[in-house]
Amino acid sequence: MGFRRILGTTAAAVVMLWAGSAYAQEFRAAHIKVLVLDSVKLPPALLKRAETEAGRLFRQAGIEIHWVNCSKPGDADNCHHVPRADEFMLHIVHDGRTQSDLVFGEAFLGEDGTGKYSDVFFDRIQEVAGDPGLGVVNLLGAVSAHELGHLLLGTRSHSLVGIMEPVWAHESLRRIGMGTLLFTQEQSQLMKRRLDPGRVSLALRVATRGVFEPLY
Repeated sequence: MGFRRILGTTAAAVVMLWAGSAYAQEFRAAHIKVLVLDSVKLPPALLKRAETEAGRLFRQAGIEIHWVNCSKPGDADNCHHVPRADEFMLHIVHDGRTQSDLVFGEAFLGEDGTGKYSDVFFDRIQEVAGDPGLGVVNLLGAVSAHELGHLLLGTRSHSLVGIMEPVWAHESLRRIGMGTLLFTQEQSQLMKRRLDPGRVSLALRVATRGVFEPLY
């Protein structure tokens, strides 16, 4: 009986160490590079602030973004290639061809749900951002995060709450102005696992709970 109790304690300790490692692996930050092509010629300070806001939204989800300005001399040379596994293209244009003028951007996905390219429509963003409490920087940052979210989440990535809502009503726009419309925890986990398939899933960690139960 005593031997079984010692063995159980040792096994539990080993699994606890493994689970701690799995926990750290799941929640460590992922990294992506976003190549920004600005066809609108925005003021550099405005573009930088919008990138900072979009980056903050992704950082809340555990993903760090390195921004590359493809319209800036010197950085443009880093954009003349097919985007790599961790690279995505964000193109800022004046307008787009969509069924509704209320669409602020578009992500281009293949039949398999993967994609590398997205557009954001600045003229529409600028028009809506005139509402009290909602600035161009916050809305441009949120739209950029939303479209990049489509590229990372794949098809059927809209949600009932958060930054991936298909329609931003008044309350959602108010939260964008406050910077509190975020990715959900599930979206965060999915994006990180798509970027790094080797991540240990939360479900797998939960499945090990039985090992921690006392052995009699």
